Amino acid sequence: MMTVAIVDDEKNARLTLRELLAEFCPKMNVVGEADGVDSGLKLLEKKHPDILFLDIQMNDGTGFDLLDQAGQLDSKVVFATAFDQFAVKAFRYHAFDYLVKPIDPDELKELCRKLRKEATEQLSIQSIPELLRSIRAQAIENLALSTSEGHIYLKLDDIIRLESNGNYTLFYSSEGEKIMVSRTLGEFGEILPDEIFYRTHQSHIVNLRHVRKVLREDGGYALMSDGAKVSISRRRKDDFLDRLGGISL
Repeated sequence: MMTVAIVDDEKNARLTLRELLAEFCPKMNVVGEADGVDSGLKLLEKKHPDILFLDIQMNDGTGFDLLDQAGQLDSKVVFATAFDQFAVKAFRYHAFDYLVKPIDPDELKELCRKLRKEATEQLSIQSIPELLRSIRAQAIENLALSTSEGHIYLKLDDIIRLESNGNYTLFYSSEGEKIMVSRTLGEFGEILPDEIFYRTHQSHIVNLRHVRKVLREDGGYALMSDGAKVSISRRRKDDFLDRLGGISL
């Protein structure tokens, strides 16, 4: 069993989430609820839950205020948000789990499956300021990557390419770093901006700004700024060339 705390200033929202967890995530045990920042801090201090479901806008402050005052947490944080689509995208870029209100049962089930699988993976509270800056500026410049050593931030422009390695993805950066992340290439393909990144092959995503040449040998390769030759799927080659023609390299 995993212990859960719910912090939300709407009583009905807490009740709904509790009922959904009982029905769809029976291995998650709700050990307490709170209706704001102050009561939430007391709940965390008393219960130390494995998972914290946290509302953002509350009567006595925000979920961000609670995290700032709580300091380093042992709990995995899941935001419950009614924010716009940009903010939701920001959560994904900064590796925070979230649920969009009203909560979809299927999304909750998938989240619970993920939480059970990654119960030991924690995200530093230092990620909160970067998330807030992105939301306020309506611009995302960094991607948070969770690794076995901790969390690493890469600027999007510094990502040269991504390579699939089973259920893992290998990032290559302009600083010469190789970073292994326990997420599939498909997951990153869903969130990385289409105007910059392109999936040339089932095993590769490239940053179009780091493409230096397109080679014809063996059906086609993209020569990247780090010297790597990345395969281009035959069926994607024409579209890839069109995309290259519309971007400033």
